[in-house]
Parts: sequence; structure tokens; C-alpha cells
Amino acid sequence: MEHYEKGEEDEASLQDEQICVNDNKGGWVTLPFIIGSMMGLTLAATSWYANIVVYAMKKYNIKDISAAQFHNVVGAGVNFFPILAAILADSLFGSYSVVLVSSFVSLLGAIMFTLTSAIPTLRPPPCTNTTSSCNNPPSSLEYAFLYATLAISMVGFGGTRFVIGALGADQFKTPEQQRVFFNWFIFAIEASSVIGFTAVIYLQDKGKWTLSFGLSAAVNAVAIALFLFGSRFYRLVVPQGSPFISIARVLVASFRKGDRVAGEKVGDDYFYGTSKLKMLHGSPTSSLRFSNRAALIKRCRDHQESKPLKKSWTLCTVEEVEDLKKLIKALPIWSGGILLNTISGVGASLVILQALAMDRTLGTRHFKLPAASILVFPLLCGSIALCLVDRVLYPLWKTTLGRPLSPLKRVGNGYFLTFLSMISFALVENKRRRLHDHVLNNTNNNYMMISVLWLILPLGLLGVSSSFYFPAELAFFYQELPKSLRSTAASLASLHMAVGYYLSTVFISSVQRRTSWLPDDINQGRLDQVYWTLAIIGAINFGYFLLCAKLYKYTNNESAENQIIVSE
Repeated sequence: MEHYEKGEEDEASLQDEQICVNDNKGGWVTLPFIIGSMMGLTLAATSWYANIVVYAMKKYNIKDISAAQFHNVVGAGVNFFPILAAILADSLFGSYSVVLVSSFVSLLGAIMFTLTSAIPTLRPPPCTNTTSSCNNPPSSLEYAFLYATLAISMVGFGGTRFVIGALGADQFKTPEQQRVFFNWFIFAIEASSVIGFTAVIYLQDKGKWTLSFGLSAAVNAVAIALFLFGSRFYRLVVPQGSPFISIARVLVASFRKGDRVAGEKVGDDYFYGTSKLKMLHGSPTSSLRFSNRAALIKRCRDHQESKPLKKSWTLCTVEEVEDLKKLIKALPIWSGGILLNTISGVGASLVILQALAMDRTLGTRHFKLPAASILVFPLLCGSIALCLVDRVLYPLWKTTLGRPLSPLKRVGNGYFLTFLSMISFALVENKRRRLHDHVLNNTNNNYMMISVLWLILPLGLLGVSSSFYFPAELAFFYQELPKSLRSTAASLASLHMAVGYYLSTVFISSVQRRTSWLPDDINQGRLDQVYWTLAIIGAINFGYFLLCAKLYKYTNNESAENQIIVSE
């Protein structure tokens, strides 16, 4: 078995030689270019993504409910397009090409948004009567240009959002270095989003839409220039064809050989493709043994050794079989994130209703915090927590226990903190309602309201939870899923958000139909009961995740043993 052990030691170098060009490049020198361009692209997208509902209402005279549908469409598109972009990157074009093209598409979208604001003929005349329904709806042509602008912007932002994360992780060869990169990656997203939710929205609230969109286009252009300037340092992974076809071939071959019994020995019973891969992989693992049949070689009398075997819909390599197993084993871990993002999505939606019913004056009575800007607190807390976790908590954990915190343990911390945030939301809402009922029943002064600053604790917990599970989840899927699916793996978190976004809408609609907890006036409802329900769902989901994490066995030895020492 000595030759198999040697093959395992050379796994990384062998695979890198197969799929990488300029393998001597990459490393920390690429970090400023990738992170800097990601911040610029995110900031540019925030200018339209964060305030699209207000823009549709004020500039296009679209009714409130219809404008809210823009948020639904944009939220879904922004989170679904990364999956499509990742598939193209893994299958055909590579991460670098997809990011570069998507960046230019994003720039085109920013320019088109600037035009919609600067050119009056691209939008309907403004409504002069704000007390009644507006009689100046957008024309078909104006709608068409707005929809085209939204579509182009979503494709551009979606194409860069997570594929650039996979490109950045490709620059590093150890899980520990990739973990640090993903922390910086999430920090860049949250920090740039904080700027967008404050400075950019401030300009838009002042009516300076053209200026805000123009600045976003300029920032997008700078991000492209920065990304291109770092091209000479990037380590590029060559796409190996569609990995999903290989997955489908394994499934088909397994069922077509349903009468075969998978053996246990290493030898000519299994197809490896090359002798090097045979030495590298050894016999297929015993888990999910039904799929091993896809790599079984059917012996027949007229089989000639001189005739080489080829991959087909009846015969797959052991490597392809093991790749399918990795994907199947990771699915339970991935599924837990759907409810996690559903809970976070519902909380982020309802907290705006809470903020509207609270005292939003800060400092002097002349400044009133916009209700939507309350969402900057989880972004801010998450950014700060990322720095503290990466520079204080992780080194302390490693020094105390002698090994780093594993990815699944970090994800589990995020699940638990999300559960605590829902409890905090419920307690704050209970306090708000009791004060409101007390004032209403004992005096006629309805001005006394609880301060919106009470929401900082639950929002902070929500932000800190994302600093644990988001980068750890990205690192986990990137390291554990097949190498041919790395861009797709990095975008799985985006699919979480998309599915969770839709489920949060379904949850709120169901609560409105079946209970009296969410009337138009939350003072007449029981918003706290909604949060308690979310807390219960979060507790059950946390238990489900713990079970999945306990049963999961790492396929990446470095992730499992956590014994990587990085020289910085």
C-alpha cells in the first residue's frame, strides 16, 4: 500500500498540474486587487439594489405594492444569477473570464440607471398631487427600459458576486489560507454595503439620484481597472467541462448496472482513467456503495486489452464516483442553511415595521433615522465581528486547544446566534407593546415610544451570526465539494439566500392568512409571537444542523484534522 500513500501525498500537486496554468502565481499579492474590486462592484450595485422600491415609487410613479414587487424580483435575481454564472465558470469559461465580462455588464447597468435618472423622457412625468392616486403611470417603452436596466444590472452583479470569491480562493492552496481569504471577502461585501446603505442612500434621500448613480458607475469602472491591473498575478484554474454531465453520467451508469455487485478490492474491477489516478484514489469508498457500480468494468469474453476503455454513460471513473459522493454527503449540511436564511429574511423584513413604530430620533430632535437604514447595524456589527473573530477568537481557540476551529463548528455558532437574535427581537417587541398599551390605556399621549436603539442588540446578534456562518460556509463548500465544482460551491450560499428569500415571503403571507399576528397596524397585532415562532423554528433547525454535522465525515483531510500551520 506504500504506492497509494505516496499518491495521496501528491494529490494537491497532481491535480493542480492538471487544471492550473501559471501555478507559480497567486498568493497574498492578489488579495488587494480581488478584495478591492469586489468592494467597488458591491458599492456600485448597492446604489440601485438597496433603494429600488423608493426609486420606482418616486421616479416612475409606481404604486406601493407594485414597487414592493420590484424588491422581490431583484432579490431573487441577485441571488439566482450567481448560480448560473458559477456553472458557466466551472464548465466553460473559468472564473476570471466570467468575472471580467460580468463587471462590464454591471458597468453598463450602472450607466443605464444614470440615464433613467438624468433623461426625463425615459420616465413618466412626476406626480404633482401626492394625496391621491397618480395619473402618470409609466408607458410601455419606459417600463421596457427600466426592466432592461434591472435585468442587465442583476446579471452583472450576480455574475461577480460569488464567482470572484471562488477566483480569490483559487489563489491559495491550504484551507487555512482560504479561510482567511473568505473572512476578508465577506468583510469587503459588508463594509461596502455599509457605505452604500449610508452615504449613497443619503444622497438619494436628498433627491440626488443622478449623482448617486453616476458615482456608482465611476466606482464600477475603477473596480474593473483594479481587477485588470492584478491579472498578471492571478493563478487561473482551467475549466474541465461541465461537472454536472459527469454527475449525471454516474447516476445513469449506476442504475444501468443495477444487477452488478460492487467489489471491495483494488484492481482491474474499477475504471480509473489513468494509472496515476489509480494510484491516487485506490478503491472506491464504502459509503453510498450503489454509486460504485458506475466505475465497475464489465468483463466479457471478446474484450480485448488493446482496446482502451473510455468514459461513457455506462462507465465512469472512480474519481467521478467519489465526486458525486462528496456532493450527496454535503447536501444535508446545505439544506439547513435554507431555513437559516428564511429566519434571517423574515427578521430583516419585520424589523422595519418595528422601527416605524418606535422613536427613531437620534441625538437632537432634528435627525430622524430612516426606518430602512436600521439594516445598517447588522452589516456594521458583522464587519466588526469578522475582524475580532479572525484576529482574536480564532488564534485564541487555536492556542488553547492546539487546533483551529473547524468550518462546521463555526457554522454552528452562526446558527445558535441567529436563534438568540430571534429571542431578542421577541423580547424587544414585547417591551415595545407593553409601553404602547400602557400609554394608550393611561394617558392620551401617544408620543411616548421606545427608542429604536433597542433593536441594536438583536440586529447586532444577527450580524455577528453571519460573521460566523457565512465565511465558514463558503470555505466548507469550497474545500469539501469536488474541485470541478468550486465556483458553484462558492455560490451555494447565494442559492440559500434566494430560496430563503422566497420562503420568508411565503412564511409572512401564511402568518397573515392564518393568524391575527400581522395586521397593517402592528400595534394591533402580536409581532412578538411571530418572533417566538421563528425562534422555535431556529432551535429545531439548529438541532438538525448539529445532527448533520455530527454524522458528516470530512473528505478534505486538511479540513478534518485542522493541523495546517500558515506562515504569514
